[in-house]
Amino acid sequence: MAIAVARGALEIRALAAHGEDPQLFAALARLLADAYPIMGVTTADELARQVEKTQQYAGDPGTAFVAAFRGAELVGAMRLYDYVMNARGHDVLTGGVGAVAVSPTHKRTGIARALLGWYLDHYRARGAPFAILWPFRTDFYRAIGFGYGTPFHRYRFAPATLRDQGARGAVRFLDQRDADALIACYERVRARTHGFIAKHRVSTERMLGDAALRHLGVEDGGVLRGFMQTSAAAGGERMRNTDELIVRDLIYEDDAARAALLGYLRAQRDQFARVVIESQDDALYLASDDPRDGSDLAVAPPAAHRIAETGLGVMYRILDVPGALATLPASAPFTLRIDVEDAFHPPTAGSWTVRFGPHGAPRCDDGAARPDATLSIGIAELSSVALGSLRLRDVVRQRLASIEPASALPQADAAFRAGDKPQCVTRF
Repeated sequence: MAIAVARGALEIRALAAHGEDPQLFAALARLLADAYPIMGVTTADELARQVEKTQQYAGDPGTAFVAAFRGAELVGAMRLYDYVMNARGHDVLTGGVGAVAVSPTHKRTGIARALLGWYLDHYRARGAPFAILWPFRTDFYRAIGFGYGTPFHRYRFAPATLRDQGARGAVRFLDQRDADALIACYERVRARTHGFIAKHRVSTERMLGDAALRHLGVEDGGVLRGFMQTSAAAGGERMRNTDELIVRDLIYEDDAARAALLGYLRAQRDQFARVVIESQDDALYLASDDPRDGSDLAVAPPAAHRIAETGLGVMYRILDVPGALATLPASAPFTLRIDVEDAFHPPTAGSWTVRFGPHGAPRCDDGAARPDATLSIGIAELSSVALGSLRLRDVVRQRLASIEPASALPQADAAFRAGDKPQCVTRF
């Protein structure tokens, strides 16, 4: 990451955690504040704190800031993350990117695309089969080859409607002293959860020390078996309680831990009007005896009650087609030629003949095998299909891909269907 890369008039390079000019991090903090006004950096003191945080983050393990320069001027930046993701039981290096920022005076000059091209080249060269990000704009990232991940749902349950599933167990507040126990619990869940990303201790301690958040855990025999992150949102100045308890990272190893955490939330009915749970679980509404969200809105006439708000969040991109397909499990015998289109990152484009079978992961051969069918697909759609957030059947029906002969679609769809959709609770 220390190699400087020139793209036209741009120089793009990773910033060293130590030894850089302190003024460079001050310029980086200012750039991020200008690019993301929602950060609310409006005073000199706030900017000074942002500079300090930026320097602190630059030293985090597995992360690096990358900067784009025109001459001596800092015109763009991004932050990279070396992640380890569970891809159907395989721990694989996955390149994350966030804080993609361009100076407001240099927008629409190709800087963001140049940065992202550098990012893809960097992780492909390191052997990562996948890239991952949270999109500021889904249309922009889809246009450069990122596919949709599993949608997120925001449920708003009245606490009293959460079903009583037994004893609440030993639920307690967690702090930075619980970092090891929390990571151990999370890693046990991650080992069996497709898409989960390994936690770093530094970021975990920082999260547990955030005064704006509360973390609660449930123990069994002194071992942490589940935890969740919560925060409160004021509902207004009315005397009637309209406050909401926001829940993220509802993580549990077993039914007892799940019941204990939900029991804790149910017990908060005297203080909060709604428990808002953000989750990729599309069946979580079954935890409530009345999952209506309180809006009294009909989604479709005559009476389809709204139970959640849904949004597209995390997006994925294949960087190495054979490496990505190697994470798929065994399936019925089927040979498929895949023609992949990738206008943004040509190294990922090409044709592969893939042998699916019952004795292990699919294999890409030299094309000598006679395929049963040919699939033509863009890299964004293939990324979603390969990870399981979309079904190939649906992608073809929406004419985002084509297969010949059409009669082979059920077999091809079955070859890619392999268990749960990818889940991600890592925010970056």
